[in-house]
Amino acid sequence: MSDDDAGVFRALADPTRRQILQDLRAGELAAGEIAGRFPISAPSVSRHLSVLKAAGLVTERRMANRIIYA
Repeated sequence: MSDDDAGVFRALADPTRRQILQDLRAGELAAGEIAGRFPISAPSVSRHLSVLKAAGLVTERRMANRIIYA
C-alpha cells in the first residue's frame, strides 16, 4: 500500500468526512454551506476538508471570497 492509499483510508475513516463526500456527490458546495450541515465548529469542518483535499478526494476553487468544494 502506498502512502497515498494510506492517506485516502485515513481520510475515509472519519464519519464526518464520509458525510462531506456524500453531500458533495450532489454537486459543489461552499465551505460555509458544508459547515452549516454539521453540529461542529467551522474550524473543525475546515480541518476535515483539508484532510480530504490532502488525500485527493476533494478539490477547491475560489469564487470571490468563497471557497467552493467539489
